[in-house]
Amino acid sequence: MSTETLLAPPAQGLRSPPKVFIEDLPRHLDRPVLLEGWLVAVRRSRSLSFLVLKDRSGEVQGVCRDELAASLQGLNPESALRVQGLARRGRPGPHSAIEIEVQAIDAVALAQAPLPLQPGATEEQRLDHRYLDLRHPRKQLIFRAQSSLEAAARGFLLQRGFLELHTPKITAGGSESGAAVFKLPYFGQQACLVQSPQFYMQMAMAAGMDRVFEVGPVFRAESAQTNRHATEFTCLDVEQSWLEDTGALMDLAEALLREMLSAVRQRHGAEVMRSLDLPVEVPETPIPRLPLALARQLNPELAGGRLTHQAEQLLCKHARELSGHSFVFITDYPAADRPFYTRHRDAASGQEGQGAPLSCSFDLLWRGMEIASGCLREHRHERLQRQAADAGLDDQALSHYLQRHYLPMFRHGCPPHGGFGIGLDRLMMALLGQPSIRETSFVYRGPERHVP
Repeated sequence: MSTETLLAPPAQGLRSPPKVFIEDLPRHLDRPVLLEGWLVAVRRSRSLSFLVLKDRSGEVQGVCRDELAASLQGLNPESALRVQGLARRGRPGPHSAIEIEVQAIDAVALAQAPLPLQPGATEEQRLDHRYLDLRHPRKQLIFRAQSSLEAAARGFLLQRGFLELHTPKITAGGSESGAAVFKLPYFGQQACLVQSPQFYMQMAMAAGMDRVFEVGPVFRAESAQTNRHATEFTCLDVEQSWLEDTGALMDLAEALLREMLSAVRQRHGAEVMRSLDLPVEVPETPIPRLPLALARQLNPELAGGRLTHQAEQLLCKHARELSGHSFVFITDYPAADRPFYTRHRDAASGQEGQGAPLSCSFDLLWRGMEIASGCLREHRHERLQRQAADAGLDDQALSHYLQRHYLPMFRHGCPPHGGFGIGLDRLMMALLGQPSIRETSFVYRGPERHVP
């Protein structure tokens, strides 16, 4: 069948009706509208034919009469259509709220049959054909909500005097260890993709920019294959100068998160509840702050070593039981468990503590997983140099980068500062109750997947 118009639109010279998204149809009742989307299905009765059309915002039923009904023959599901008609109140049925009295159909691009993605497809099949997988309005809700989330974050930070930066994604050394970086040849030298923009955010602090943020990709060459890990993901990183208190940094992270989630609840809360049966949760009261040592006293299962995912789940459960809160800050990690650049508690207070030193750091957990991590940075050159040596950073490229480009930034009056990063893919996973980060990544990257 040709992709030419099946039934001609209104004659030349007449104004075309306005383009409308399906979710906005209630504001256009009894008026002509133009819909652009994909065919879901065709149904027929004795005297009428019905088409179901979808776009990024929802689905709607169209009623086709007379010769227009014949034009539906040969249209396969997922064909791209323009449909003109009148928006009417619907009749009883699954698409009952609004109905379109179809007046013209333009088949813009026909879909070949059979479709490569069928109901019951595996996750791998869905990722292979992501362009079809994402056509469902419920899937696109994830990214519309994320767009609102990021817009709210930008508005919040810009109003508070933060500057938005775009830092390099190619560098000479990793920010934490050389083992988890993607290495690549670079004009006869070796470079790598950045694990975090943090070093460049700290450069902005040394440059006197006072407060900055970035939304961008980060890369981790980690082989973990879990529902929470990806080798490329999007992170919101924030850095601010003249901070001496971890609490002030957590206050900023909490206020920012509340603003972001409030925007999603305001703009998409009803749709999230309708589509996913899940309320958009916003932390209305201060988020509990639980020192790691106290958490381990309260729950012996958390003793020893770094927190596992199971431990994070236990901590969230414990926080909810104690405070009714599903968010919890875990603070005061041992200095030995944090990278060399994190400020140590005894250094921050000027007092030598008893036992192993603690770091001025925190993780933010929500619904059983880490969604953010932050710390005060060590800004004094001599102490930072000593911490780097104590950390035993033996990767040659990283060591060279530190000595030539990172440590010198702190020799000429770098102010005290701190920052945090929020993994947006994980945040969306927790926010919308998704089973995997694969669902909240536009195109997922993991150890086993670097296509499409």
